[in-house]
Formats: sequence, structure tokens, C-alpha cells
Amino acid sequence: VQKLIDEALEKLEYNQVGMPDYARKSSGATVMHSKTSGSLRNTRGRLFWAGLPLLHSMKSPEVILEPENHAGNCWSFPGSQGHVVIKLPRAIFPQAVTLEHISVRVSPGENISSAPRDFAVYGMKAESEEQGTFLGEFTYVAAEHPFQTFQLQNERSDFIQYVKLKVLSNWGHPEYTCVYRFRVHGDAVP
Repeated sequence: VQKLIDEALEKLEYNQVGMPDYARKSSGATVMHSKTSGSLRNTRGRLFWAGLPLLHSMKSPEVILEPENHAGNCWSFPGSQGHVVIKLPRAIFPQAVTLEHISVRVSPGENISSAPRDFAVYGMKAESEEQGTFLGEFTYVAAEHPFQTFQLQNERSDFIQYVKLKVLSNWGHPEYTCVYRFRVHGDAVP
């Protein structure tokens, strides 16, 4: 049953953007935690003893590789700049990326100032590459559709297996930035 559900979700996602997603956790994509910015800790606490918070919570950056998109189910990092490196399950010739945030209509307080604004994308063949090849710089317009697809400005003639999303700014939130989902599109290397 789970396999059928996953296949149905994959078809639905394909129909949304018309391209396969190679940065999907269920397909084998993973976050390279050692090359990724730290996550924001929720200091309000999840477990209390005698009125004092004992456990702090934080979402793993892996959440951006999953299709569930509801308020609060995002990877948050402190400030307005951060980055994540994703290992794709297979080498691809990259063509586009899709960035997602929630709609202002479903956001608590109708505020989405934590959405990424300007971001850059880099592609790497190997984990050992520090920066990689620049694939483009884009602006996510928070007031528009929750998921936005961007054609890469510098499509490589060569393949990549790692991709770096580098958030350069957000829409004004002073404390943190939230990324709900990041997809990578292209053609698989035969």
C-alpha cells in the first residue's frame, strides 16, 4: 500500500512541475550534514520538568527532500543566509530546480517573511569539491505560487551528483529562514 501511495505522490509531483525530482529522499537523495549550515533550535522546549524546558527541538535539513508541505514542516536555520549540500541518488545533467515555501494563506499569522528570497545553486561531481560549478542565482517571490521552478542559467554539459543550495537572503524575518522543499530536475546519466 505504501508503495502505491509513493507512486501516486510521485506522479502528482511530476504533474505539478513536469520533470522528475532527483533530490527526493525516497529515491535515495541525502543531505551531507558535514557540509550544511546548522539547524535552528526551538528553544521553547518540547518537554518540561518543574516548569523548565528540558528538550529543544529542531528539524533536520532532510525534511526539504520530502513531499510533505504543511506549516512548520520545514528546515529552519538561524539568520538569513545558509546552505545545504545534497547528494543525488544518481548522476544527472541538471536543467532546473524548484524551491518551495508555504502559501501566505496557510501560514500562522499570514506572515511568510522567513521564506528564502535570493538563492544560488552550485553543482559538483564529487563530495570533495568545495564550491562546485555555479548553476545560477534566482529570486523566490514569496507572494507568488508556493512552489517555483527556475531554469538553470549555467547548464553544465557535464554531469553532477551533488548540488548546493545557498540561500543569500530571506523576505525580512530577523531571526531565521525556512526552506520547505528543494527539488532538482534534469536528465539521468545513462
